[in-house]
Amino acid sequence: MRLSAIAFALAASGCLQRGLPLDRGIEATFPARPAVESLPGQLRVVTFNVHGEPGARIADALRTDRALRDADLIILEEVHRDDRTGDWCSGACVLARELGFHAVFAPGHDNGHGSDGVAIVSRAPITSAQVIELPYFDVHFNSGRRVALAATVDLGGTPITVYAVHLDNRLTVRDRRKQVTPVLLHAARQDTPILMAGDFNTSPFTWISHVVPILITTQDDRLEELMQDHGFATPLADSGPTSRFLGMKLDAIYTRGFDTVRFATSNASNISDHLAVWAIVRPTAPATHAADPSPGRT
Repeated sequence: MRLSAIAFALAASGCLQRGLPLDRGIEATFPARPAVESLPGQLRVVTFNVHGEPGARIADALRTDRALRDADLIILEEVHRDDRTGDWCSGACVLARELGFHAVFAPGHDNGHGSDGVAIVSRAPITSAQVIELPYFDVHFNSGRRVALAATVDLGGTPITVYAVHLDNRLTVRDRRKQVTPVLLHAARQDTPILMAGDFNTSPFTWISHVVPILITTQDDRLEELMQDHGFATPLADSGPTSRFLGMKLDAIYTRGFDTVRFATSNASNISDHLAVWAIVRPTAPATHAADPSPGRT
């Protein structure tokens, strides 16, 4: 495949600049009664770029996948809301209602038919949430406002901070570092254990003028180095491909204050061009405890 064809395919669906959403506030969804008051000490975390799929279809994909159906925390990207038609319940909102979970959704940009953004869905109550504005890059194809979402959830009496992140695709290593920096600065101010997950778009290319791809294969390595420099573990470095296109590794879960017990990818009923990525994590044991074996894939 010629690089020009790859560039076109990765650029995907058109050249329009994406506008601001009709409402930039955080959408919050609450069940009639919480399934649990706090998350378990060992919890299953899922991150999934759902490619704008409806919430009911996402719920069905999660419920029918053995690796995903017991998720405690679900971090979603490319979540759609049909707010232009007056439907103010996003895909994350529908998913939370189907599962009896809590959810927060932050719209990033308008795609002409409604809002797309990121979301955090939790079995336990979400006690606070905040939108983090990310640096804008004119990547020419589908450029738009990017945001991350931070939320606080109770883990057995201890608050933890959870981040949902979706970075632009056609960035250089330097641009990618710059775009994720506001999230890292926010995390540096937290004294809680942290889970940061999402679609970091670490394709094996760099980009000339955000259009022409050059194969470098180091986007994920450089981002993982940055995360480690900021005190995060990168337990899913060996997850393998998380995209169905060109075998790219685009998605990740980063941790601070957690040990990762197991991790893997899952098809999630093939509803997206991404695979779902999951990990079982638990709070880091005190330094006096014996070290746990290294995490492995299953």
